[in-house]
Amino acid sequence: MLFKEFTTLLNPQSRKIVFGICLNAIGGGMTLSLLLVYLHDMRGFSNTFGGLLLAYASIVSIVASTPLGALVDRFGPRKVIIPGLLAASGGAFSLSIVDTHFEAILALTVINAAGQAIWPTQMVILTRLTPEKDRQKIFGFNFMLLNLGLGIGGLISSLLIREGDLQSFQLMYWIDGATFLLYLSIVLTMRGPAMKRYVKQEHEPEQGSYRDLLANKPLVLLGLSGIILFTFGYGSITAGVPLFATQYLDLSPNWLGIIFGVNTLAIVLFQPLVLRTLERFSKYTALISIAVIWALSWLFVGISPYLPLIASGIAICVSQLIFAFGEMVQAPTIPTLANELSPEHIRGRTNAWMSLQWSVSGVLGPAITGLLFGAHLEMVWVATMFIGSFIAIPLFIAMKKLAQSDIAKKP
Repeated sequence: MLFKEFTTLLNPQSRKIVFGICLNAIGGGMTLSLLLVYLHDMRGFSNTFGGLLLAYASIVSIVASTPLGALVDRFGPRKVIIPGLLAASGGAFSLSIVDTHFEAILALTVINAAGQAIWPTQMVILTRLTPEKDRQKIFGFNFMLLNLGLGIGGLISSLLIREGDLQSFQLMYWIDGATFLLYLSIVLTMRGPAMKRYVKQEHEPEQGSYRDLLANKPLVLLGLSGIILFTFGYGSITAGVPLFATQYLDLSPNWLGIIFGVNTLAIVLFQPLVLRTLERFSKYTALISIAVIWALSWLFVGISPYLPLIASGIAICVSQLIFAFGEMVQAPTIPTLANELSPEHIRGRTNAWMSLQWSVSGVLGPAITGLLFGAHLEMVWVATMFIGSFIAIPLFIAMKKLAQSDIAKKP
């Protein structure tokens, strides 16, 4: 599948939203892997505080997701995403000037609450703008462009960051805040049904509730299994790999841009190939493969301390290369399946529910990381991540059986 094929599947409105996501990702790529390093090295906060702060921030996301998902269904995506982008921009700018623990907590509160107004909402918009038969391709290529933005941001940060230079870190957050405003300028040009409140169709309820979502057992299991999978994947990598690389392996912070750059470059290069491969397998088989691939990536983290310094950095890069292939399976599979299982009247709630994969894992992953690193049990952390990667597999199998049973019951 060529890039040209992807662009032909996009209409003018969906082209705007994926471009906005990619542009905004540049700022996120600059700051994502360096937050704990920034808080520890530049602001003097302990690693334990940093890990627990990320866990707290994810709790904010969890609390905010339920009402914001309902607001998307009630008022429409446009009225939710615009204030979310404004708040996220303000939070990013404020993070650059934090001096106290309270200020850091306040900044992360704003950023993570705003994130729940942005991420689930943009997925609702993209779903509505895309025919069902094209969603897996569009979600996959959207993820590719998202990672292109993250990769560009990571490379920029590796060039900007100077060890011990506060202003170089602050500049990253200023750029991050600006990308939210650029994304906002794109959203303001968008009109149409995809941006508005759900309109009742024939034989559909006037409005939905979270009770409707909880009654959809395959959808509930998809969210729960995703939370577990992400805890031993994204949640722990974001919090732990930067600390493991810079403090346990004693690599320079500049390595982080290279490590995560390898990850994002792999996604940009190989996502089309992975999408072709996924066409030959069921979505449920694809889900199980994610767990296996991510477990393999942790093996390379585990061997890195036993290698010379440069080789240990390369091993971490290889781990993120392997992890990227799991991401390339996850990105088109989980959102597509979630929106297949969701009726339109609870689509906002469904995508808010699926966003909990990120926020709940963002509580558990950093908390586990902070506690184990604080106790100097870094290798126990790696072993825990490897074993934990397999826990979601039984839930994926149970979800497949439930979904197939529901299909068999339909006339």
